[in-house]
Amino acid sequence: MRIRSSFWAVLGRDGADSHDVALERVRTAMLRVTDEFGGKQNGRLDMQISEAREIAELWHLRPDLMQLVAAVRGEEVARECVNEITVLFKKHHLGGASLRL
Repeated sequence: MRIRSSFWAVLGRDGADSHDVALERVRTAMLRVTDEFGGKQNGRLDMQISEAREIAELWHLRPDLMQLVAAVRGEEVARECVNEITVLFKKHHLGGASLRL
């Protein structure tokens, strides 16, 4: 593991996912949640998630996602969903600075 970390450090990476990989991974997970819990009422949120170009935009949509799930399945399920999505942000960095979780 240490050798692998050193290898990425030499290449100028710290093992974090690229912007595009992280963005699509998070976007896909969020859209799955809107599909599962949102029904037809999630059009606005679906569009915002689909059109996000920066990982920070998706980060700021987590409360909306939580409200959507909480309205259908309750706060406990909503927290579980959002926590699972929050984990997907952990490896990504914004301009060299980690997302503050």
